[in-house]
Amino acid sequence: MALNYKETSEKILAAVGGAENVTSATNCMTRLRLTLKDEAKADDAAVKSIKGVKSIVKQGGQYQVVIGNEVSSLYKEFAKLGNFEEGGAGAKPTGNFVQRIFGFVAGCMTPLLPAMLGTGMVKVLLTLLVTFGVMDKTSSGYVILYGMADSFFYFLPVFLAYQIAKKLKGSPALYMVIATMLVYPDIVNLMGGTYEGLELGSFLGMPATNLFGLPVITATYTSSVLPILLMAPVMKLVEDFADRVSPNVVKAFLKPMLFLLICTPIALCVLGPLGNVIGNALAGVFSAMYNTVPWLTVGILSAAMPFIVMTGMHYALIPLCMNNLATLGFDVIVMVTMFCSNLAQGGAALGVAAKSKDTDTKSEGIACGISAVVAGITEPAMYGINLAKVKPMIGAVIGAGLAGLFTGITGVKGYTMGGSPSLFSIITFIGGENPMSGVYFGIIGAVIAIVVPFVLTMILYKEEASASAPSVEEVLAPVVEEVKKPLVKKIEIASPVTGRVIPMSEIPDEGFSTGALGEGVAVIPEDGNIYAPADGVVSSVMDTKHAVGFTTDDGLELLIHVGIDTVELNGAPFEYKAVQGAHVKKGDLLMTADFKAIKAAGKQIVTPVIVTNSEDYVSVKNIGREMIKNGENLLSVV
Repeated sequence: MALNYKETSEKILAAVGGAENVTSATNCMTRLRLTLKDEAKADDAAVKSIKGVKSIVKQGGQYQVVIGNEVSSLYKEFAKLGNFEEGGAGAKPTGNFVQRIFGFVAGCMTPLLPAMLGTGMVKVLLTLLVTFGVMDKTSSGYVILYGMADSFFYFLPVFLAYQIAKKLKGSPALYMVIATMLVYPDIVNLMGGTYEGLELGSFLGMPATNLFGLPVITATYTSSVLPILLMAPVMKLVEDFADRVSPNVVKAFLKPMLFLLICTPIALCVLGPLGNVIGNALAGVFSAMYNTVPWLTVGILSAAMPFIVMTGMHYALIPLCMNNLATLGFDVIVMVTMFCSNLAQGGAALGVAAKSKDTDTKSEGIACGISAVVAGITEPAMYGINLAKVKPMIGAVIGAGLAGLFTGITGVKGYTMGGSPSLFSIITFIGGENPMSGVYFGIIGAVIAIVVPFVLTMILYKEEASASAPSVEEVLAPVVEEVKKPLVKKIEIASPVTGRVIPMSEIPDEGFSTGALGEGVAVIPEDGNIYAPADGVVSSVMDTKHAVGFTTDDGLELLIHVGIDTVELNGAPFEYKAVQGAHVKKGDLLMTADFKAIKAAGKQIVTPVIVTNSEDYVSVKNIGREMIKNGENLLSVV
C-alpha cells in the first residue's frame, strides 16, 4: 500500500524539529536528505517509528531519512511544507575530516544522478543498437543521440561547478566559468599541442605551455571531476576575498573580474594538473590492484558494499568511477561491485519471502526483492528485511562476495555508465576486445548473486514462532475490527497556566500546528507558574527543562511545552518543581519559567498543551474560552 505522503512528510518534519530547523531538503533515489540547523532537535527514535521510514543515516552534515522507492513522491509533499533551499549549505558538517570531505562530494554528486543515469542509459541503448547492427555509427541519428548523451560527461566539470557553488553558497555563474575554461575547445587544442601557431614546451620533463610565464602542464579536463573539486575551497576563499576588497561603487564588475583573474592561473597551473596527477595515480593504483588480484579486489568490495551504502557514501565513489571510465575506459569499483551487491540484497529478501509464513512479511520480501533485483534500489530490502532479521544479511554478504570473486576472475567490466546497478546493468558490460563476454559472465555472476543469498537465507533464517497456534474456532471466527468508542464520561483537562487561549493552527511551530504531535491547544501565559492539569504522573522531564510529559490517572498523555524553540536556552530560565515519576494532584506546581528571560532571548512564550495519544480517542476539543485561569477546564476529551 502506498504511503500517505502528506501525512508522512508532516510527521517527519515535526520529528526533526519543525520547518525552522530545516535549512535545506533534497532527495536521491531512496533517501530524503535534510540539512538541519541543529541535529540535537531531531528525535531519531520518533523518525524511525514513522510508517514508511526504513532507517536514518547521519553523514557529512546531512540527516538522511531512508524511505525507498517512494521517496521522490514523498519529497514533493515534503517540499510544500516549508521554504527549503534545495541542496543548500546549512549546519556545519559533522564527523572527522575524511567524513566531511566524502559528505561534501556526495552532496555535490547526488543532484547530478538523474542526468548521469539518463544519458548513460541512452549510451547503453546506442551500444546495443550498434552491436546488433540496427544502427550505424556513421549515421546522423547516431551522431546526434550520442552527442546528446555524451555532452553530460564531456562537460561534467561544468555541471559539478554549479553544484559546488550551490553547496558553498557561491556564485554559480563564476564557478562555471572556471570549469568551462578547462573544457573550452581552444584551450583543449592548446593543451593537446594542436593549436595552430603555438607549440608546446616542457616543464619538469612534462609537456607544457605557459600563462604569462607561468608553466601550464598539459592535461585533459573533459569528463574530469577531481580538478574542479580541488578548486572548490579555493573558489570560495577567492570569492570572499574579492567581495571584501572591492569597493561597493565598483563591486559589480571588480569582484567577478578579480575572482576570474585569480582562479584561472590557480586552476590551470596548480590544482588542475594536481587533480589530473591524482586521478591518474588513483587509476594506476586501482589498475594495478585489479590486474594483480582481480578476484580479491572485486570480491571484497562487493561483500563490503552494503555497509558503504549504509553510510550513504556510495555516491562519493561516483567520482572514482567517472575517473576510471575517463582514464581506463572501464570501471568495476562501482558498476560491477554494486551490481553484485544489489542483486544479492534482492536474493536474500526473496529468500525471506519464500521462507516466511507471515503474509505481510512474504509480501514485503517480494516487493523489496524485486526492487533490488530489477531497479537496483536496495534500501528497502537492506533495512526493511535483511538487516532487521540479521541472517539474510549474512547470506547477502556471502553471495555478493562470491559473485564478486567470479566476475573479478572472469574480467567483467562496466564500459558505460547506466542506471542504478541491477539485472538490466548487464548490458553495460558490453565492450572490450570480446564485447559480449562481459554479458555472458555477467549473467552467471547475477545468478550467483541472487541464488546463493536465496539458498543461504532459506537455510539460516528461521521465523519466530507465534506464541500459540490458533484454534479452529479462532480461525473460523469472524474478524471484528476494533472501533473507537466514546468513553462513559468525558475527561476534562485543566489549563496548566493562566493566560490567553489560541487554537492549534496559530501555534508558530508546524510540529504543533499541523497536529503531527497530537491534538490540543495553546496558551500565551501571563505568569511563569505551570501547574498539573489533572491528577496523574510526571511521566517525563528533560535536561533542558522546557517541557514536561504528563500522564493522567485516566491514561491520557499530555505534553506541556513552555515556549517555542526554548530548547535552545539549555534550561536556564526554567526550574522543575516535581521530579519524573512523581504522582501529583491537579493544581500542584510542576515547574516555573522566567518569561522575561525567555523573551529577552528572542523566544516566544506560547505554551502548547498537546494530547500526544489523541489517536486513542474520538475527539479532543478546546472548551472555547478566550481567557483562562490555571485550574479551569481547557480541553474536553471523549
